[in-house]
Amino acid sequence: VDLILESVGIARPAGSVALKLVSRRELNNEAKRIHVGGNLKGLTVSKFRQVTFKGKTEVTFSHVVYVLFGLPKSELRSVVSHEMMHVWLNEREVEAPADVIEGFCNLGSDEVLRQDPSRLAWILIDNMKTNTSPTYGGGYRKMEAHLNKIAWPRMIAEMNARGKKP
Repeated sequence: VDLILESVGIARPAGSVALKLVSRRELNNEAKRIHVGGNLKGLTVSKFRQVTFKGKTEVTFSHVVYVLFGLPKSELRSVVSHEMMHVWLNEREVEAPADVIEGFCNLGSDEVLRQDPSRLAWILIDNMKTNTSPTYGGGYRKMEAHLNKIAWPRMIAEMNARGKKP
């Protein structure tokens, strides 16, 4: 997943990333704890620490990626890539409407799924394209159309420009 995302310009995280396979109950409890709802298959919780020493400020990140246990391999890779896109956005402190954030993250899933020859991968892509959620499906279609016009390097630059951190 990392290599595929790197190939389009998504750098590996600077902070630590812990991947946890969890039950539906555990995933829902983590989501509830940070006031997120829905039929989730993954969740990213990022924490940052800011330390100033001798006039120099340093920010470090740590991330926990919760993924629903028992997903088929293609779906697992799709969910992990989506969540790694959240990690990338969080490390840059990107602020954008929910449809832009989730649509962008779904582009990461799309990129990984397109390199998977399984039938399930193509079904998952089709599910993203037809998803009726304004945030996830609408966001994906909006960001996919934008990506098709500008390509990955400019998309990365635009998302970076929405962040507080390079």
